[in-house]
Amino acid sequence: MRKTAHTRKHPLTMIAKRTSLSGFSIPGLQMTVACLGLCVSAACVAAPEEIQVYLDEFAEPGKFGLDLHTNYVLLARPGSVTRRMLRVTPELSYGINENWEGALYWLTSAGPAQLDGHPVTDGVKIRAKWRPRAPTPDSPWYGAINVELGQLSRRFYPDQTSAEIKFIGVYDKGPWTLGVNLNLDRALRSNAQQPATAEIDTKVAYRVTPASDGDLRLGFENYSFLGAIRTQPIPSIRTSSTFLVADFSLRRWDFNVGLGKATGATTDQWLLKAVIGVPLD
Repeated sequence: MRKTAHTRKHPLTMIAKRTSLSGFSIPGLQMTVACLGLCVSAACVAAPEEIQVYLDEFAEPGKFGLDLHTNYVLLARPGSVTRRMLRVTPELSYGINENWEGALYWLTSAGPAQLDGHPVTDGVKIRAKWRPRAPTPDSPWYGAINVELGQLSRRFYPDQTSAEIKFIGVYDKGPWTLGVNLNLDRALRSNAQQPATAEIDTKVAYRVTPASDGDLRLGFENYSFLGAIRTQPIPSIRTSSTFLVADFSLRRWDFNVGLGKATGATTDQWLLKAVIGVPLD
């Protein structure tokens, strides 16, 4: 999760400068640990603009869709810049055809620790999603690939430009839905401060009521940030957020709401999130 970059040196960098290990290059160790420290401070701390496990949602060909991604940090560690932070990200999507969908995100946030609580813009993202076929009753399996490019605020992402590829897998049969996303992220610059990172997001949901009666589904979502790809995994830089979620429809509006607990290398502790599907026709 992302966090404002501070001028104060990260503790991991300071530790590296005081460390002497036989058989290891201290400058190399400093560079590796500093890189991991940037990952902690910039990518693992603030709630992301989009807390969602991608399933089989897809805009109809020739039609627009609008989702509002929101999350609010209910409780954070003392001194955290994300304390009581609200993030609102409108997502405008368009169905190009049966296999392709495009979308645009506008990232915004507001919190008492930034600009006296006034809303600020955190950047923009574009994405393209591809699927080999639409979901069919003949098979419970579904897959897709999503690619995102972003120009982001330095406060939350020091490298500013970002890219992500998301592999989407879904199993939907009877009342049960299982979803898994593998996210690979990296900066779009040759001298990036942050390493490429990986995250696995999962969802398990059970349908309680039929589509004709609100299509209520209850379940869990987990977001596990695994850290840098090219460095040996270190548990201290990993984060995990688990949400109790409900999905339902109300008068053509779609809702995904959840209460989550975050653990690991993050200042966030408890979060509320909602993804609201707004009808446009």
